[in-house]
Amino acid sequence: MTNTVCGAVIDWAATGSMLQGLGTIAGVSAVVWGTLKATGTWKAQKLAERRSDNAERILTAVYKGRRAIKYIRGVMVWAHELSAAEAKLKENPDWERATEARQKRLVTAQAYYDRLNRTKDERLALDECLPMARALFGEELEAAIEKLNHQFWIVQTYVDAYIDDENGNDAEFTKKIRRAMSEVEPRAGETSEVSEAVKETVTIVERICVPALQLEGAEMAASA
Repeated sequence: MTNTVCGAVIDWAATGSMLQGLGTIAGVSAVVWGTLKATGTWKAQKLAERRSDNAERILTAVYKGRRAIKYIRGVMVWAHELSAAEAKLKENPDWERATEARQKRLVTAQAYYDRLNRTKDERLALDECLPMARALFGEELEAAIEKLNHQFWIVQTYVDAYIDDENGNDAEFTKKIRRAMSEVEPRAGETSEVSEAVKETVTIVERICVPALQLEGAEMAASA
């Protein structure tokens, strides 16, 4: 069927086919758009899940690391620890040549070294968190975890210094050694290098990681 408008011939059958074709294109476009949107949503959801999983892993490693440092710096060094440390040191031929005062310091230091050795798993867990911490959360989180892990080494260096600080000629340095090796409340005007670093790093990790867990929980509740 054809009609004329202002002398032009209109083929309504052809026009109908054209409109049908446009409708098909629109339908395909809608499907494509919906697919792209769904794909983007899926990717965003998977990224959120990945961030949440790693946030939980990082928090767990950091809390265990904090507890491990607290264990190493425990104020009391128990008799069984000292006994085991002394037995180990007596295997060294140089043991008998040390003065009694130095032997006591060596025993105490060895007890700390043994504690450090017992926390290898916690330190390794912190190391293993670093790649995903940087990739998913950024350099600040990576640096915080590295700083927390570094405190194990800081404690060890002060234990090394403790052995040779027999005379305590430098009172301020002796205090620094004591504060690093033991988790004691600093006196007025004093600060504990290790305690402050642990507190600072845990605060940063919580600030970055806890929201990722809360967001995941909110999304799960919304989808339920």
